[in-house]
Amino acid sequence: MKEIYVLIFALINFTYGQKSTDDLFISNKLQPISEKNIFSTEGWYNWGSSIIKGDDGKYHLFYSRWKREFSFTGWLTHSEIAHAVSEKPTGPWKYLKTELTGRRKKSWDEITAHNPKIKYFDGKYYLYYISTNYGDKPITDKKLIETALTGYKHRNWKTLRENQRTGVAVSNSINGPWKRLDNPIIEPSGPITTLTVNPAIDRGKDSKYYLVVKGDKPNETKFIRNQAVAVSDSPVGPFKMQDIPVIDYLDTEDISMWYDEQRDRFYGVFHAHEFIGKITSSDGINWKKANEYVLMPKRIKMSDGRIIKSDRLERPFIFVENGKPTALTLAVKKGDSSFTIFIPIEHSPYPLPNKRQIDWQEAELGVVFHYDLHVFDGIRYGQGNNRIAPVADYNIFNPTKLDTDQWIKAAKDMGAKFAILTATHETGFALYQSDVNPYCLKAVKWKNGKGDIVKDFVESCRKYDVKPGIYVGIRWNSFYGVHDFKVNGEGEFGKLRQEHYKKMCEGMVRELCTNYGELFEIWFDGGADHPENGAPDVLPIVQQYQPNCLFYHNKQYAEARWGGSESGTVPYPCWSTFPNYYSHAGDTPQETIELLKHGDPNGNYWMPAMSDAPLRGENGRHEWFWEPGDENNIEPLEDLMEMYYKSVGRNSTLIIGLTPGPNGLMSMGDVKRLKEWGDEVASKFSNPVSQTSGVGNVYILELTNSSRINNIVIQENIRKGERVRKFIIEGFADNKWNTLSEGSCISHKRIIKLDNVLVEKIRLTIQESIDIPQIKSFKIYE
Repeated sequence: MKEIYVLIFALINFTYGQKSTDDLFISNKLQPISEKNIFSTEGWYNWGSSIIKGDDGKYHLFYSRWKREFSFTGWLTHSEIAHAVSEKPTGPWKYLKTELTGRRKKSWDEITAHNPKIKYFDGKYYLYYISTNYGDKPITDKKLIETALTGYKHRNWKTLRENQRTGVAVSNSINGPWKRLDNPIIEPSGPITTLTVNPAIDRGKDSKYYLVVKGDKPNETKFIRNQAVAVSDSPVGPFKMQDIPVIDYLDTEDISMWYDEQRDRFYGVFHAHEFIGKITSSDGINWKKANEYVLMPKRIKMSDGRIIKSDRLERPFIFVENGKPTALTLAVKKGDSSFTIFIPIEHSPYPLPNKRQIDWQEAELGVVFHYDLHVFDGIRYGQGNNRIAPVADYNIFNPTKLDTDQWIKAAKDMGAKFAILTATHETGFALYQSDVNPYCLKAVKWKNGKGDIVKDFVESCRKYDVKPGIYVGIRWNSFYGVHDFKVNGEGEFGKLRQEHYKKMCEGMVRELCTNYGELFEIWFDGGADHPENGAPDVLPIVQQYQPNCLFYHNKQYAEARWGGSESGTVPYPCWSTFPNYYSHAGDTPQETIELLKHGDPNGNYWMPAMSDAPLRGENGRHEWFWEPGDENNIEPLEDLMEMYYKSVGRNSTLIIGLTPGPNGLMSMGDVKRLKEWGDEVASKFSNPVSQTSGVGNVYILELTNSSRINNIVIQENIRKGERVRKFIIEGFADNKWNTLSEGSCISHKRIIKLDNVLVEKIRLTIQESIDIPQIKSFKIYE
């Protein structure tokens, strides 16, 4: 079996033509911090930091600090570089000594030493730092204090800021002494002007040194910062500034950069106004957004549940040990104090789910409501034609009895924990008030152009405690002439229309992510293509504005996968792990389909399976949208229960397609069947006759009297991973143990259906696992 999965993995990589190795995902590994992860010093402001491991086995922290008596803006006038040590890269830290101060003589680094980066290259330590002077004029200590206490508005501030540069000091020992260069190592040019500050440096596989610094963005009337990269054959320069900026599409600061040998690419983390972000480069010069572009919002989680909301959260630094990021440090200003936090980055030997995936799998049942213009045309839906033929009159949209409460109440009665609405589908028509897409509810006569079904839907979800999700169709748009992401048109005409469509789609995703509160899932129809292919760049928008929303999916990333069919079932086994960090987008050859169905127990990424099917799927029908004459094609209850056993019971989240009609209501036959289904599931699985949980390989449930059981439910604690590889269920009767079932995958849930077996007790034995089994629950039902 393992050899088959390896072959499929090779085929899937060949099929997708995968070139990128940008598969470094850190955000889900960031841990809450405790007091020992906070480094503050009484009487001082602590700021930008950098960590290195010494020959003594200890961790050495180089950081900025200045006395509180000079106020926070004293960073420009009184900062020094201090040295602390710890047994761990996340602290607690103990101050050792001050390593660098301003030289206090006529030099480029006369006044301060600030924002260090410590590196070790070929037997020497290099301490990169920034400093400033007052140009050709002297400045007194009294004037420096006055400047610090006044802050940004002081007349000296501009001169001191504009003279900031980056330099380096060198030592044979981590404890110094440090020999400083006489001059800065880089001057502003090319993509940056005014100053060169906050250095980050590493050596690439070509043995060249890549230095990233911050400056002002040229030719701007507003104050915007840019990041630029310079290259040298030596860690002390000379460095040649590159013409291509590292980041110029966003006002950012302070990259912490390193070369990842395993992935053969550079990574950098930075801080923007609202988040800590991540970028990447395959050559150190051409940088782009990483697949994990938003590393974290600017909120700090404490292990006791508290959230630290800071005034400023800046100067990110990633400490890498043995090729793996192990700590993220950040400088925090809160009130009139500043300190450094050290966020542990924990790595597991096998994949673990993030919180979004845990919530999604634990939800188990959801629905998707398909609603679009062609619901109102009175004819059967044809997908091929619908993707290419615009609807003749969008004012056919007129749901006179629209009641999204009725929709969600029906889903709730089914047992759905979440609901998804097609905010846009293949016509391109948007079911909300869009400011970027004119083909939306603003354009119709219904409700005088003021209707917003997304708003109604989300409010209904919250009323009935069902989590709301959004489905966004951007792969096809018959109104705009878009097919498989490509706008119809040639040459400059086609290029400009493609760019317009790209920006419009990004705008819609931003609207949907910011106007309707927290979303549970966002689903891109047919997957979204990779932005390198000219497709809308949607992943960073979702990451930034909906950090708790499950992302499904594009060619960069997926947090769930399609289960390989629209039957509402998956085959057994169905593992939650997968060999690739995105599932599929576009064509799906048979090799890929099989992998999507089964997953891969040896996969490196957590990506659980989705089963989906329309409720109206009987008598050869398979309708995701309401169509005339389908009232008799609702799935029978017994088929829906079989679907449940072969989806939820096989470790797959089940999503049922529901079809509101042209009057804006669900048909009563659909509503009735959903209630019957919900009641049937509840009757079978609400009251176990016996249950247990624990850690280990053997679990026994003893019954007071012999009982006939017909369902067994096993769940692993997936927060600890998918550990079980082989198990057996036995029943004790007539003084002996009899095998009732055997299996491999348990993961979130495995339901085993039996034929009313008479037993006195039941035994679950884990025969093979990759770690100590953690069974969340083991239940039996009569």
